[in-house]
Amino acid sequence: MVPVTCRTEYLTARHHRSASAAWIVMMVALVGLVGLNIAGVDGLVISAVVAGLLALSLFAAAYGRLGERGAVLLTVDDDTVYFGDEDRTLVSYPLTALRSFAIGGPADDTSPMAGQRAQHLTVFGQKYLKLTFAREQPRVGTGVDEDLDSDFWRVAIIEGDPAAAVVIDRLKQHAPQRVSTQKSSTQKGSTQKGSTQKGSTRPRAAAEQREKVSVASVPPDHDASSDEHSPVDLRRPRIADAGSDEAAQRLWEEATRRHDEILGVYGNYELDPALLLKYPAVTDVTVEQTQTFHLALDEATALRTDAYPGNRGRADAYQQSVAALRRAWIACEKHGRRIGAGYLEPADRDALDTALKLYNHAEASSTPAEQATYYGRVRDIVTTMSDRGVLHPPEAAVAELHAVTRRALEAGTPQV
Repeated sequence: MVPVTCRTEYLTARHHRSASAAWIVMMVALVGLVGLNIAGVDGLVISAVVAGLLALSLFAAAYGRLGERGAVLLTVDDDTVYFGDEDRTLVSYPLTALRSFAIGGPADDTSPMAGQRAQHLTVFGQKYLKLTFAREQPRVGTGVDEDLDSDFWRVAIIEGDPAAAVVIDRLKQHAPQRVSTQKSSTQKGSTQKGSTQKGSTRPRAAAEQREKVSVASVPPDHDASSDEHSPVDLRRPRIADAGSDEAAQRLWEEATRRHDEILGVYGNYELDPALLLKYPAVTDVTVEQTQTFHLALDEATALRTDAYPGNRGRADAYQQSVAALRRAWIACEKHGRRIGAGYLEPADRDALDTALKLYNHAEASSTPAEQATYYGRVRDIVTTMSDRGVLHPPEAAVAELHAVTRRALEAGTPQV
């Protein structure tokens, strides 16, 4: 199994100190400008002092921005999970020691440091994983619950990072996911109400049940864009909302992969004559759903670049065009397979049915001459229907019919 790493960047103390120093020096420059004018100091002196202070402010700001950001790393491989601060120390635990994990946040502060029993590797505004690991050498004779034999960690993740999704999927294989720490206002109200009723556990149980729904597992291929009434927002993360440039690039790469998958599946309908004869509506551009798919395909192709464009606006537009392309393709294929050749006249449907039978006979035959005859008749039927304007097969499909016929003829021709 290839190790997967997700990285969450944060501003270090250098960035914060530099920003504070730049702001203070700029305020001093403004106050000095007013004070020196009131004191009647020469204009050249005032300009020199204020310019020097502003230059110092810009230098302090630049010093902070040029510094490398800190980062929280989280890596999972075959049998170990590693995490920690990139500039400090990484710790590791065997996956077999993982007792549970939950998704919490967003974090209220940045705390890349460890305590005695709860280690925080959080980043302000980002979600985090709450990980519980069993200690290799648990404490004995404490007379307290098993929590003393566990290590608790909070490790920051970027919600829209595909690498974080892969890490979570791998962790799920070793420990069940517990309830998320995210609560809505109604959940908080229910919990507070339940806490005032002594001996009653129903409100709390109901709140916990609702929290479990909020972290329900979703199949990776589920298309949430069409779930208008879904209780959980399952829409895929957008590049425009990515927490870092690396996450944005990974989302762009995910969009290109989905784009290629759609092209591959559609290509099967263009290059497989049997699919053309059985489901002609999938590739017939006179069908409304197929037209919509080709328009979406043209838009996605126009926005695609060979490499990550570096412009989040363009990358996000491409990602959204691929999402629209996927929806259009699902509708196109579903409609085409449902109606088959049913949108054609009865005589044309019979002709295509005959062509499909001839093609299947050719595929089952072991005699090249017989195959060539069957393929030739299929080609003639498709060509005739295309010339009459009742069938609109892709050029690649017609070319493939000519190619299989030619190969069969060449195989049946004796070598001189």
